[in-house]
Amino acid sequence: MKPPFQGEWAEVCFMLRAIEHGLLVSRPLSAAPYDFITDSHALLRRVQVKSVSAPDRHQAGYRISAGFGGSSRRPYSAREIDLLAAFVIPEDAWYIIPVAAFAPSKTVRLNPHYPIRDRFARYREAWELLIR
Repeated sequence: MKPPFQGEWAEVCFMLRAIEHGLLVSRPLSAAPYDFITDSHALLRRVQVKSVSAPDRHQAGYRISAGFGGSSRRPYSAREIDLLAAFVIPEDAWYIIPVAAFAPSKTVRLNPHYPIRDRFARYREAWELLIR
């Protein structure tokens, strides 16, 4: 079970890390499929932040939702977000993943402790994707 306020805490952690990388960070004032817009002074990016606090009980690694809408979850698309910022809390690992790398999948499986089996290893700490 997800700890209370984990999502909000992960969003604050994202804002801090993005600011440390020299980005301006904005939140939408109305409902939007993304949590933040980052501004590198050259590029605006729509970012959805997700987090996970425990490994998947059924398979190796961590599983993060790449969609929204409750049990009838629908995957994110490039019309809605540019990047998924996935925070694996126990590993203190951020993945900055372009939507094209996982769409149309509804979940993303991450293995930060075993990079050779991690399909998304190249996106670990890929903060440069928010800048260029």
